[in-house]
Amino acid sequence: LRVNHFSGARHYPPTPARSVDLLRHEPNRPHDAFAVIRYEPPRSMSRAEVDWRLKEKGGDIGADALVIEVDTVYREHTWVGPYRPYRGRSVRRVVTRDHIIEAVAIRYR
Repeated sequence: LRVNHFSGARHYPPTPARSVDLLRHEPNRPHDAFAVIRYEPPRSMSRAEVDWRLKEKGGDIGADALVIEVDTVYREHTWVGPYRPYRGRSVRRVVTRDHIIEAVAIRYR
């Protein structure tokens, strides 16, 4: 798991992993995006394990929720959200050999 904080973003104290939400769309609640987590899980890892690892890392950096931006592991959604322009780079499209999840860490106001 790699974490890249957005330039100038605030750093937050840790939160409990069990309280970190995994979202497939941007929440309606006011929030601040502050980092992106990129994870290339082993193919043998179960979905529950992958979700828990994401939540643990999100908790470590103080996220209230993680908004899944790219998911080529489960391919349920590959979503390019509002954070792409903010991050100043393009998100890779789904390619068969990709096996990544990218999630934007957010903190509710």
